[in-house]
Amino acid sequence: MSATELIKEVAALPPAEKTLFAELFHAMKNGPDGTGSAHPSKWPDIDERLRNIYGDKFAPDSQTIIADGRG
Repeated sequence: MSATELIKEVAALPPAEKTLFAELFHAMKNGPDGTGSAHPSKWPDIDERLRNIYGDKFAPDSQTIIADGRG
């Protein structure tokens, strides 16, 4: 279905269903956490993983790099 066809279908809905459609559309657009991402990425605990691999011998500024990646 094209966007134009979808708009025509929504325009033909009764007012209550238009409102429901708009609410569901905006909830989908904003994602479950309201950040705009429908699928937020799940980052592992890098500090813990690095300690398991290297002990305390990893770069102390790695947390800054990870924080930048997470947004």
